[in-house]
Amino acid sequence: MKNLQLKIAVILSSLLFLNCRPKSIAIDLPQAEKKLVISSQVIPGSIMLVTLSRSMDTRGFNVNEDSISQDILNQLLVDSGIVTISYNGISDTLFSSPGIPGVFLSVSTPQILNTTYNLYAKDYNTGMEVTSSAYMLPQVSLNNATATIDTNGVFDITTINYDFTDPQGEDNWYMVNFYAQKDSNSAGGGFDLNENNNVLKETVILTDKDFSTANYSDSYQLSDWNQDTVVVSISNISKGYYDYLSARLRSGGLFTSISREPVNHPTNIIGGYGFFTTHKPSIKIVRVN
Repeated sequence: MKNLQLKIAVILSSLLFLNCRPKSIAIDLPQAEKKLVISSQVIPGSIMLVTLSRSMDTRGFNVNEDSISQDILNQLLVDSGIVTISYNGISDTLFSSPGIPGVFLSVSTPQILNTTYNLYAKDYNTGMEVTSSAYMLPQVSLNNATATIDTNGVFDITTINYDFTDPQGEDNWYMVNFYAQKDSNSAGGGFDLNENNNVLKETVILTDKDFSTANYSDSYQLSDWNQDTVVVSISNISKGYYDYLSARLRSGGLFTSISREPVNHPTNIIGGYGFFTTHKPSIKIVRVN
């Protein structure tokens, strides 16, 4: 359980990382209605994770600060509530992670393709509740992935090449993630998906409207990469989630960023903000050469 809690903490740090914020400008705008904010993640195996927080009047933040106070975090994160995920007549109640408010997860919810998953969440302190649903699309597998490093420049550049086969006769959208170890200065030893120090580093989203052939290949460069392994994952995602991620990327961050609640972004949450998604990632562990 200790290792699981540590893994959850690392995942949460990936989901809730803070964005660089520009110099403040005095603008008086009407504030969005306070609601619950949902962010979800699917981890290979049977783990589904949902973060539950509250939106907040942006005037409660001092954007000149580099961090958010514990008092504000306590107002944002839901420390008392319930989250359930239902599918095929079964309902799983996610458990609240000890010591990490706002994080609810299940370690036994199966990832069943072509299945609708229904979300229900309630904040006991405010009485606010939300619902949503997401469809687990067919998995699309990575065919190959390689990583090579170029040390001739001012910064080391690691180029990751990957390819997969895009199903034909339908529109598809994809999320490609690149993971590293939490300690980027650690030497050797490879990469173990069962360890607790895996952290999301970069995300790319794709639409097959930009593909010229069914066999799609691409490359991505990671600057100053000093590890000997990288994990590449691809997920077949819905158009709605693609649009949500696109909006988040344009605004400078993904998932539920504490300092930028997604009140103006696409959402599939009834009664709240954010996005509930289900997908089954295909993963390859790649050694950097």
